[in-house]
Amino acid sequence: MKIVALSCTQKRLPSLTDALLEAAITGVVREVGDAEIQRIRLIDHRIAMCEGEDTCLDPEVGRCTLDDDFEHVVDLAKGAQAMLLAMPVYAGNVPAVLKIFQERLKSFMNASQRPFGDLLVGTIVHSRTMLTEPALGSLFPWYLRLRNKNVASACFTQNDHQDLTRTAALDLCVAVGRQLGMTLDDSRSPANDRTALPLVQSPARPRCGDPAASSPGA
Repeated sequence: MKIVALSCTQKRLPSLTDALLEAAITGVVREVGDAEIQRIRLIDHRIAMCEGEDTCLDPEVGRCTLDDDFEHVVDLAKGAQAMLLAMPVYAGNVPAVLKIFQERLKSFMNASQRPFGDLLVGTIVHSRTMLTEPALGSLFPWYLRLRNKNVASACFTQNDHQDLTRTAALDLCVAVGRQLGMTLDDSRSPANDRTALPLVQSPARPRCGDPAASSPGA
């Protein structure tokens, strides 16, 4: 099972984003024994800004005409069933490197199969001070357009912690990966092979107006 691990930091290695992403990878591998992890660091690839010409939407063209590493990155994700995405918050929103990549993916807007689409996703967002939740929320329109389903998220604010990797953040990232892995495993397991939990029903309670409900001291 192929899983894309997408790092959206704009820092070279080592980076906090990649450390948190690696923890999430540990979690998903724990649940999915045959996981094939495809790591992609957007900053390591040459991806130019969309020039807004929209020639890619012309059926006779059908592809982005910019000459860079974009198509190579798209090819790296082929065949994936899930994605772990980790990103820092820059200026209260997603990093520019991710925004550029999102805009370039519009070249597949009219395609039946959209790259980085139809995936189960686990998301990790971190920042120095605040605004992690709004940045996380800004990802969901993109997920919806690609028909992705976010199954687990974690947001971390650094504040006075000099090193988030020495806090519970790593454990929570592992949990994000495990949740993604369990969801993947559940999606490919036949329903009749799953253990059904017993249905527990609470005893009947008297309704308002019944004699038992209006007894003295009730």
